[in-house]
Amino acid sequence: MILNSLKTGFAQVRANKRLVVVFYLANLFFGLLLMLPLRAIVKDFIGNSQMGAKLGGPLDMDFLFEFFKHSSEAVPAFMGLVLIVPAANWLFTLFLSGGALATYAGNEKYNAAFFWGNSAKYFGSFVRLTLWSLPVFAVLFCLQFLETGVQRLIFGSDPYQNITYWGGWIKVGLRQLGILLFVMVLDYARIHAVLNDERKMRTSLLQGLKFVFGNFLYTFGLALLLLIVGATALVIYNPIANSLAAPNALIVIMLFVWQQAYMIFRTLLRLTTYASELHLYRQRAAEPAEITTTGEQPMEGLAPAV
Repeated sequence: MILNSLKTGFAQVRANKRLVVVFYLANLFFGLLLMLPLRAIVKDFIGNSQMGAKLGGPLDMDFLFEFFKHSSEAVPAFMGLVLIVPAANWLFTLFLSGGALATYAGNEKYNAAFFWGNSAKYFGSFVRLTLWSLPVFAVLFCLQFLETGVQRLIFGSDPYQNITYWGGWIKVGLRQLGILLFVMVLDYARIHAVLNDERKMRTSLLQGLKFVFGNFLYTFGLALLLLIVGATALVIYNPIANSLAAPNALIVIMLFVWQQAYMIFRTLLRLTTYASELHLYRQRAAEPAEITTTGEQPMEGLAPAV
């Protein structure tokens, strides 16, 4: 069922290539909002001749410390952008997710009026859902402290160094597991809200929790498979990106193209996740029949196509 959901999700993404373009352009826009000011600051610091070498390749900590030291006036303003722009990007992606889920729920190709209409319709609900889910995040994030409790219970307050070392890695793993579970719950809660036109987001949140942990082998298996695919892509991307570092126009262009190819892949993976999770939810929860964009709407509440 997991592989079937993944296959179905990928097929839906391939049939809706315009959704990929919309999500990619949104990420590119917010990336440019962040990178263009950074480019101007770095250009003022080192000039054009060394920008290709310094902005490409692995992170140079010596350069970073020198940059912060000699750009003390510009860096605080840029750090403000580092906080604001990713938050705005996340909110806009949350906005787009409503239209994407509604499109995949309808098993129809991209329709601009339908997509943007449902993006606007579900945005407020998804924001409220996120706020309702904060206690769930707090509980799942605290999973990492299970390691601390068990370590103190077994080894006391002064464990051996190797216990502390491996315990630190276990804590990192539990932290990542908690974050992954939270994202899963939030995704399936949004899916429940779209498929059932649910107005009460606490109900969708409870249904998301119930579905994730009631079908844990399926939901976690799908999420883990997608996570492995994303991690594998990152392992392939990083060495190549790090090798593309030289004050040469061709190398800089090659680095930009490689970065954009990776971002397109991440966009494909995000949309495949939406579609695969929706298919799995329908298969396991036996949700109502699909919607269409032609005016026939078995599921009440989705904005019709024009």
